[in-house]
Amino acid sequence: MTKLQVKVDFTDQIIYVGLDIHLKSWHVTIYFGQRLQKSFRQDPCPKKLANFLKENYPGAKYKCAYESGFSGFWVQRQLAKLGIECIIVNAADVPQTNKGMHFKTDKVDSKRIGVALESGMLQSIYIPDSEQESDRHLVRCNERLGRDLTRCKQRIKSMLYQIGIAIPQEFNNGSWSNKFVQWLKDYKLENNSSRRTLDHYLQIMFNIHQEKQNTLKDIRQMLKQEHYSNLVKLLRSVCGVGQMTAITLTTEIIDMRRFRTFDALNCYIGFCPNEYTSGEKQRKGHMSFRLHKRLRSLLIEDAWIAIRHDPALSYCFYKSKMRLGEKRAIIVIARKLLGRIRAVWLSGKPYEKGIISQGESINN
Repeated sequence: MTKLQVKVDFTDQIIYVGLDIHLKSWHVTIYFGQRLQKSFRQDPCPKKLANFLKENYPGAKYKCAYESGFSGFWVQRQLAKLGIECIIVNAADVPQTNKGMHFKTDKVDSKRIGVALESGMLQSIYIPDSEQESDRHLVRCNERLGRDLTRCKQRIKSMLYQIGIAIPQEFNNGSWSNKFVQWLKDYKLENNSSRRTLDHYLQIMFNIHQEKQNTLKDIRQMLKQEHYSNLVKLLRSVCGVGQMTAITLTTEIIDMRRFRTFDALNCYIGFCPNEYTSGEKQRKGHMSFRLHKRLRSLLIEDAWIAIRHDPALSYCFYKSKMRLGEKRAIIVIARKLLGRIRAVWLSGKPYEKGIISQGESINN
């Protein structure tokens, strides 16, 4: 008996694909008409996935989604070039069940993404172009080198403490002057191994410092572009906003218009408290765990600077401090600083010190 092969036409139909992406493999789950069609594992290759979809579901429109993470944006870009619509979603936005929290596999994760995508419950995060992403990497590299430099200095001080060497009072002020580094190089240690270890640490510190200087040169070169130079100058007109904060804001946010409201921007940075409301009971908790860690940290640092130079913010801080305490009061100032940054970014006009913008109150 001869088997008849029927070719199904999927023209004008939508195939939904949930992807769980890992370094060595992807787990793919395909949904069509609210039914699971296929779930399988494949090599990490966008072209292979595109060929499979076009061969098995010809004429259809394909929609894919995967969670943001280590894989970045390259998968989305390559799938888009192959004619497949793909979004990247925040992992916290993918619906989860109690059972799913205790039974987690790649297959289960790709199914969750596929179901949520077909139900229209997922919204893509902002996807920068490749040039914007490369500029972001450069600024992040400089930040990470700064953290590495701090860790290296801490290791040196920790070693000195462990072998009983007290740092002279003139150098024990947090500053790593050339005299202090020379003192470390000239200090005679009892054991040769300790001397060699300290020399290694000093060499690592010097290398990191040199690389950090090189990245700063590259960043200064990047700032010569008209878009960056104008925007950074504009953001620095806000009292308290330093150059690195302005550069980081520019490369991380890229387009302020993607936040329709100030509340949306506030939540992205992480200045919104968690809220637990049920019936007549309403309680606000700590700051949300969903945050942009670097931007929130920079804005809080700048808020401390702003209250020393801006009378309106200084008054607001001390009034809020009496009611909320110091830590919460500085968050209030950081929010106001963020509001000013958004205002100058969207208006294209520098901030005028001492002018309170519409909707801003020194009593809040």
